[in-house]
Amino acid sequence: MVKSIKFWVTLMVTAFFAVTAANAQFKCGVTAEAGKKIMAQMQANRNEMRDFVYTRGAITYVPVRFFLVAKSDGSGRASERSGLQALCVLNDAYADQDIQFYLKEFKYINSTSIYSNPTSFSGSNAISGQMIYNAINIFVVHEMSEEGVLAYYQPEAGPNGNDWIVCLESHTGQSLVLPHEVGHFFSLNHTFYGWESTGGWDAAANGNPVGPTSPDGVPNELVNGTNCLNAGDGICDTPADYMFPNNSCAYTQNAKDPNGQLLSPDIHNYMNYVYGCGDYHFTDDQKTEIHGSLFSNPRNYIRPNYTPNLTQVGSAPTAISPQQNEVVSTYNSVKLEWTAVAGADRYFLELTNTGQRYIATTNSITLTDLLPNKSYLWKVLAYNEYSTCGLFSGQKIFKTGDQQLSDTSTIPEVENWSINPNPVRVGEPFFIKVNTTEAVQATVSITSITGRLVQEFPQTDFKAGESSFEIPTVDLSSGLYFVTLRTKKDFQTQRVSVIN
Repeated sequence: MVKSIKFWVTLMVTAFFAVTAANAQFKCGVTAEAGKKIMAQMQANRNEMRDFVYTRGAITYVPVRFFLVAKSDGSGRASERSGLQALCVLNDAYADQDIQFYLKEFKYINSTSIYSNPTSFSGSNAISGQMIYNAINIFVVHEMSEEGVLAYYQPEAGPNGNDWIVCLESHTGQSLVLPHEVGHFFSLNHTFYGWESTGGWDAAANGNPVGPTSPDGVPNELVNGTNCLNAGDGICDTPADYMFPNNSCAYTQNAKDPNGQLLSPDIHNYMNYVYGCGDYHFTDDQKTEIHGSLFSNPRNYIRPNYTPNLTQVGSAPTAISPQQNEVVSTYNSVKLEWTAVAGADRYFLELTNTGQRYIATTNSITLTDLLPNKSYLWKVLAYNEYSTCGLFSGQKIFKTGDQQLSDTSTIPEVENWSINPNPVRVGEPFFIKVNTTEAVQATVSITSITGRLVQEFPQTDFKAGESSFEIPTVDLSSGLYFVTLRTKKDFQTQRVSVIN
């Protein structure tokens, strides 16, 4: 299971860095004041969980809710895809800790204050009003109040605190950002705790060796670790770190602790800032603190004792219809179909040229919000509440027609009708079987997937009850065709496949 997750995470991260500068620096919006609350929570967890030993191999499944934020007018909403990517990354980051995450739900909110200024007074109040304490709550936004910040966690822990995470949509799938913020959620501070307000150590400003306390008033951790429980991040197996802003995957500075010893910080730690370097990890002591937080009383609400659908969704769907370059007759009722994928109970459909997105629970969906005479590019991804690392189907294009299907989508006089056989072989006829409540006259037309009329049978009479109408295929080549039954009151269209 973990190998499968890592494979897809590798693909996602590779794609991300194809368009993002590698070895950049990540900036988290956790403030010095928030850091103090996180540290106090870690100490409280230690007191509460002093004798706690978790059962290794017993996976705890943690629900996650994604709030997809749009402006107040509904524009600019974050995509469901960002949440699916985030879960994939989180499950990879925490797999070795017997912690896995699953999708509780997507929530859709319209709030310009959250969308573009979540840390403002109005933004924070709006977030607080949306909180539901039965999952980790992650708000996916378009902008941050502070330039350069990609995400942040807002303490304190539990339903009596704030306890939410906010992340830019552009970075939910990045391999460091959300695992880092969930680390804060689980009461971990930055490895360089105490240096956040300055932007990092600078010899001219901070001295070398440094003094006994950081610019934020936190005792500086010594390289020899003798004060590790009460200095820096309060965790003993994370090396002393005074925050070193650089764009390299190797530490190249010569900072010295108060004893004059050279530092050797761990830039591959999830709770550090440098990203683009890969191979991130939590230390054993950090993992202990994470479990202490997860199983503490303030975290009862994220342990529902529920096991999600664990079937791995390992393949992409195949788009079936509309076929490539097909012209459909209607625009307000267009059915899209794709192959079902084993293990999937949800499908994410995206019209890539318009940004329209849909969630389906079966391998088809009827869209009613398309425009007439417009081309649409579409693709679909299969997933379930736990397995969200899948790939999209190949992309296809279709064009809507200018016909509008009535709200009832039925012909009043026709109870039902069918095409048999379907598929039909070239040269052999197929039959339209119609069951009507009264005698009715209709036009039967055959069109190709490009919208070309190839056959038409006007003023065809169908008697009351069941009747049949034969259509020859001698002049049809193999392919997909549309059979339209039209009366004075309405019309319906069905597909027929002609094969060799």
